[in-house]
Amino acid sequence: MTTPSYPELVAAVRREGEAIITAAAHGLDLPVPTCGDWTMRDLLAHVASVYHRAGVVVAERATDAVAWQQPPPDMPDPVGYLTEALDELVHALAEADPDSPAWNWSGQSQEAAFWARRMAHESAVHRYDAQRAHGVAQPIDDELAYDGMDELIDLLVPRIIARDELTLPSHTYLFSALDDGAWALTLDAAGLHRVDALKQPDVTVRGPASELLLAAYNRAEWSSLDVDGDDKALAVWSETFKF
Repeated sequence: MTTPSYPELVAAVRREGEAIITAAAHGLDLPVPTCGDWTMRDLLAHVASVYHRAGVVVAERATDAVAWQQPPPDMPDPVGYLTEALDELVHALAEADPDSPAWNWSGQSQEAAFWARRMAHESAVHRYDAQRAHGVAQPIDDELAYDGMDELIDLLVPRIIARDELTLPSHTYLFSALDDGAWALTLDAAGLHRVDALKQPDVTVRGPASELLLAAYNRAEWSSLDVDGDDKALAVWSETFKF
């Protein structure tokens, strides 16, 4: 499966962000069970803050880190606040080229393309959170979910390991998407690494790409997928990598 193009990622930010806003319209004080003790109001404030920072970085072609702007306390219109932040972010991304300078924390390519991708996946997962608060959530589109697994494995999990200076037990994982693709991984004291193949992984998990991604993000239960092998390896994943 191909990686979404820059315009497709920007469109996903818009689509998924608007879906968060739609879900929020049904109640701001509703608990969001996939986000700890957050309410919908908390979720909107978080997403708006993330959108604002990414939008500023891209719009200003920033080459250094931009400070977080905390949402105003007791903001009277969280939906309007998020809507404004989403509009600003999408506008900034649309006005930029994929290779426009834009600081990010990855230590890799410092370009706007990073933020289109990161914000598309941030939006998709939090859209799922917002919809789950109402008991009904749509899966993440296959192409976006597949790329989300790549980003999670290549960028987010290694960042958590480095940031928190984690020393982890050794496990091997095979995540296999029913629609397309597989991710063979080793986890040990040196970090998380892709490998070409695993003869006997500690655990194999099979399912739709969306369900794999949501389980890896601690949004869905591993038991909702086809699991073969050591459940303890999945427990280590879930207890260590929280998003």
